[in-house]
Parts: sequence; C-alpha cells; structure tokens
Amino acid sequence: MTILATVSAPLVFLLDISGRAMLWLLGQRGESEEKVTDEEIKMLVAEAEHHGTIESDERRMIAGVMRLGDRAVRAVMTPRTEVDWINLQSDDAATRKLLMETQHSRLPAGDGSVDAMIGVVQTRDVLAAMLGGRALDPRRHVRAAPIVHDQADALDVLSTLKESNVPMALVHDEYGHFEGIVTPADILEAITGVFRADLDAGDEENAVKREDGSWLLAGYMQADEMADILGIDLPENRDYETVAGYVLSHMHHLPATGECVDAQGWRFEVVDLDGRRIDKLIATRLPGGHREIVR
Repeated sequence: MTILATVSAPLVFLLDISGRAMLWLLGQRGESEEKVTDEEIKMLVAEAEHHGTIESDERRMIAGVMRLGDRAVRAVMTPRTEVDWINLQSDDAATRKLLMETQHSRLPAGDGSVDAMIGVVQTRDVLAAMLGGRALDPRRHVRAAPIVHDQADALDVLSTLKESNVPMALVHDEYGHFEGIVTPADILEAITGVFRADLDAGDEENAVKREDGSWLLAGYMQADEMADILGIDLPENRDYETVAGYVLSHMHHLPATGECVDAQGWRFEVVDLDGRRIDKLIATRLPGGHREIVR
C-alpha cells in the first residue's frame, strides 16, 4: 500500500500542475465551468513526452492511472480460477502441503467450498502457532476481510483496502458467487503493468510487438490497454473487459484457431485457444487503418 501511494502521488501532482499550467498559458486563469477531458489530458501528456518533458515510462504510468479510474474491480482482480485458497475443512496433511507450496502470505479461507469464503488467513499466523507447539487449526486464524461487488469502481475499492485491517478484498458478483480477490498489488499492477518477477516460466508479456509491426496479444489483457497501444477507441458502456472479450463482441461466436475478424482498422487473428478461452491473438494493422500508438 505504501508503494502504491508513493507511485501515485507524483502522478496526481503532475496531472494537476500540468493541467493548471496549460490552462494558465491559454489565458484561463480563473475558475472555469469547462471540464478538461481525458483525451485532452492524453494529448498534453503525449506532447510533454514528445518534447522530452516526461519520459516514456512516465507517460505509460500516467495512462495507467487514468485507465484505473475507468475500471471496475472485476478488471483488476485475480480471478477465482487463479486464486490459492485454504479449505478450512481439509485434513492436516492437505493443509500442510498447501502452506509449504503456496507463494502467498495471505490466503482466502473457504469453509468446504470456494463459494463459501468467510475471510482471510495469514500464513504466518498458522505457521507461528505450529512452531509454538499448538495444533494445526487455520479456522482460529481467520480474519474478516472486506467483500466488494465485482462492478465496484477500482478506485473505490482501493479506498476500502486502505481502511481494512487485511489488505485483501473478496470479490463477489450480484448473485453472491465468489469471483476472485483484489489486493493493493493487483491495483499497482493495473497502473504499471505486470512485474517480470510475477511471470511464471514460459509466460510472455501481455503485448509483444513483432518484426512485421503486428502485435501478439494475450487474450486476458485489458481491452483499454490494447486500445492505447493500437490507437483505437472503445465504447464507454461496453460489456467486456479483456482483449478476448473485445474480439468476441465482434465475432459473436466462439472462434476456432485461425479465425479472423476486422475491427477499427485492425485484423485480429486467433492463434491459440486454451479450451474454449481465447489465449493468444495477433493484431495486424490494415491498410489505411487507425494510427498506432508507439509503445
């Protein structure tokens, strides 16, 4: 949380000062009823990068902060299929195996099912009890965690995490089903991008530019990040969060490997499927297509 605050503070300051300075240069030195739009801020930041006032990394981080303001927590959470969780009804052997193998310091705790989450267990609490000669009983160490709706604003959830005694929130949908977890690290990653240390062996970055100028994109990549790279606009009231969702919204069916769809000046080809999930795509700019944003 401290890292996130440290990273975000100068960005907020930069946006505030640069906006005020530009308005002053344009002669708007008093209070104005006109609002500065996201696109105008992006233009100012791009101009600042072009003139060397800010570095490319700073421009990307500012873009990340702006994207975060438009995202629901569902877009930044760790989905349930990727969550390590501790089953409070497991036997001692299974619990010990989990504690030895997990790389996480905190685990959501379920009472017999992933849909019966009741809180969060800090692994150090359980290990400390075991080292102290007490019986293995994770249930005694369950801490209450905030529960948030999957459509809640990511920035609102950040405020919730700041006030919580446990820096992890359990994300549920409108039907009460457990959808995943969100932590300050998830929100920081949404701003800065994936940390290389968090990539598993063989994993690639979300977007890789190929020699022919096309882009290899991960299906789970956030659609707004893809839009920034390719220089395209997305509708505000969209019902998808990822690149895979964007492509499906244009295809209107589950594609097979090799299928393509043209959208907004780009051709998207499905090159890898993981079961029924779109895993990898290649985006190739069509002649006369939209301008690409250099990354």
